[in-house]
Amino acid sequence: MENKNIGIIAGYGEFPLIYIDELKAFGYSVRVCAIEEEADKSLSERADSIIYVSVGQLGRLANFFKSEGVNEVIMAGKVRKTLMFKKIKPDIKAIALFLSLKDKKDDTILNAICNFLEKEGITIVPQTKYISSVFLPSGVASKRTPTKKEKEDIEFGRNAAMLIAGADIGQTAVVKDKSVMALEAIEGTDEAIIRGGKLANGEGAVVVKVNKPKQDLRFDVPAVGLDTLEAIISVNATCLAFERNTIVLRKEEFIKRADSADIAVYVF
Repeated sequence: MENKNIGIIAGYGEFPLIYIDELKAFGYSVRVCAIEEEADKSLSERADSIIYVSVGQLGRLANFFKSEGVNEVIMAGKVRKTLMFKKIKPDIKAIALFLSLKDKKDDTILNAICNFLEKEGITIVPQTKYISSVFLPSGVASKRTPTKKEKEDIEFGRNAAMLIAGADIGQTAVVKDKSVMALEAIEGTDEAIIRGGKLANGEGAVVVKVNKPKQDLRFDVPAVGLDTLEAIISVNATCLAFERNTIVLRKEEFIKRADSADIAVYVF
């Protein structure tokens, strides 16, 4: 008999909210462990049960899911890596995990967390397992097609973004006139866009987002949404390009907003 209890580790942004709605529409009971420094407070209105934990409270997280009869969990939403450099109070399990890490790359940390939960009888499943309505097909998704110059910048930016993605640094490049304005690092996509857009003299930048070469679908699947577009619009960038299996939050609103701002959106 199928276990209809599904767990979500909820971070920053709309993705956890969208995922809860999708799961509940299919009859699942959704048990949420929300990262209190990041998660939307309205999660409590949608989840069947919820607990708020601080970053580093791995023991509470695991115990919550086990008490709720959850054996499959989805990571949804971002947890900003900058939190690691603030005053957090890790529990004993988190301390042991962090001491075992060979480095502090995103994939290293997240893989270690997945392995820890596996030992606790909890499986982290791909973010795409229960949801399919968050992707766009390849090609031009907006009313406006990228110009020849923008297409050249997309290709240039794609190559630059692949370099940092392969090194697990970031997944976004901001370019103009085949010159790199900014590469995403610990600050995240939106801040990289703003930084690069300003360095492009506040106009004409192209934003390119890619997958990691060996993208683990359990976590850190690239995503774009209305916040991404607002960052692009704020610096008068003109084009956004991303890979086909990028999560697009609120697709219809996303495309409508891009069109209203004359932003070309291209999916490769």
